[in-house]
Amino acid sequence: MIDIKRKTPKQSRSKVVVDAILEATARILVNKGMKNLTTNHIAELAGVSIGSLYQYFANKESIVAELIESHKEKEFEKISKIMACLENNLTCQKSALIRKNNIRLVIKSFIDVHLTNLKLAQILQEQTQHISKFQTLKNTTSFLTSKLHSLLDKVDYTARKENFTRAYILASSLDALIQKTLIEQPQLFTKPEFIDELVNLSIGYLQPP
Repeated sequence: MIDIKRKTPKQSRSKVVVDAILEATARILVNKGMKNLTTNHIAELAGVSIGSLYQYFANKESIVAELIESHKEKEFEKISKIMACLENNLTCQKSALIRKNNIRLVIKSFIDVHLTNLKLAQILQEQTQHISKFQTLKNTTSFLTSKLHSLLDKVDYTARKENFTRAYILASSLDALIQKTLIEQPQLFTKPEFIDELVNLSIGYLQPP
């Protein structure tokens, strides 16, 4: 197992240093790309010494891995808040229209996280394929599956044994489609019909036969 960080920041000053390193890394990736990313450039832009950088990170790859982790955490936090609201207000049990609108809200929020900085999101997604050996990287599909599983159980009023499978298939499909689109057709993210079709796919799959 390869550690993302050499040292975990605990004091506020240490967290400021790590945040500065991550912000500098993001800026260099967007402006110059991964090939031109070096620890010296990161330290210079972050305003820290190269020695300070190496206290927390072993190399540039470990910094990018932590940046991916940070990006995923923000993504998960946003989706978690939305799913919590839906679980606490299950009006979708009574209205097909509200169910459809709720699914649209979740999908749009998932896409909006990537649109906050589209170029950075694309770079990080490409790099995820190269640093997947880092054990601490969260699995988006597993996260979405657990959230959808919980929501399906509450909508159905009971924990049906097939709900986990339904949640996994839907989460896997949405995650794969969105990540593939991020790399190959990112312009679709801003087209209403793209979200419409993802919603239709979800509704069509979840509705009883």
